[in-house]
Amino acid sequence: MRAFHILMKEKREDEPIRIDFQAETPDYALVIAQSHAGGRDMELWEGQTMVGSLSSSAPQLWRLS
Repeated sequence: MRAFHILMKEKREDEPIRIDFQAETPDYALVIAQSHAGGRDMELWEGQTMVGSLSSSAPQLWRLS
């Protein structure tokens, strides 16, 4: 298993919320990250490398950059 984390910025908070988890591959990490996001924008990281930035563009639809 590989170590990933997501960073989610709350509107009322200065520091982003960090959630650490493990997944076998980056694509599976993306599925896990989406389940934690609750429609909030987030960054997905594997260690020190940013996998991508995700934003919810519609219910159940995400934009990855």
